[in-house]
Amino acid sequence: MKTKLTLDFIWIPASLGGHGAVPYTGMRLTIRWQRYIDAYLQCTRDIECSSLNYDPKTLHGTATYFFASNEPVPSEWLRNGELVELLNGFRVLAVGRITKPA
Repeated sequence: MKTKLTLDFIWIPASLGGHGAVPYTGMRLTIRWQRYIDAYLQCTRDIECSSLNYDPKTLHGTATYFFASNEPVPSEWLRNGELVELLNGFRVLAVGRITKPA
């Protein structure tokens, strides 16, 4: 069973290096924990958006994601309040925090 998590996030506009489009259900991104940068450098983890509530006026949203692989994620990484970044290649598309652990 794939791990699920819910995030509150702010979408970074293209003018600041983010994505040219708004987030969408089915969008696949890489997740990076701000606290665990060293682990990210050794192994990246992809997630896919399964549900989304996004306000393009404020750039704020809440989304539920599933990890693309079944590889386990350390439970301490999934705690409420952990800070994350959502990336596409080298671009940071959003920053947020986990609001509902797996």
